[in-house]
Amino acid sequence: MDQKLIIWDLQHSSPHCTCDHQEGVTCLLWLGTSRFIASGCVAGKVRVWDSLSGDSIKTFSGHSDAIQSLSASANGEFLVSVSLDKTARAFEIGEFR
Repeated sequence: MDQKLIIWDLQHSSPHCTCDHQEGVTCLLWLGTSRFIASGCVAGKVRVWDSLSGDSIKTFSGHSDAIQSLSASANGEFLVSVSLDKTARAFEIGEFR
């Protein structure tokens, strides 16, 4: 909840990059075998991050409460988010494969 997303280099046991997240992070999902990571936050937004640069690439909105969980479709075309607002949303993410 410190408004940071830290991507670790496990081979060297050190942070690769620290991403400033505008809200507290509630869940994460690596998008398949790509270099992209999706994060859910307390403000109900889903962000896609480039794990190599640490840049926020895209923000998805639509929830009115914290994101509880993220999952990707088997074909990698969609990201599904579930929120405390009692809704689930699907977002197109095929460009991040």
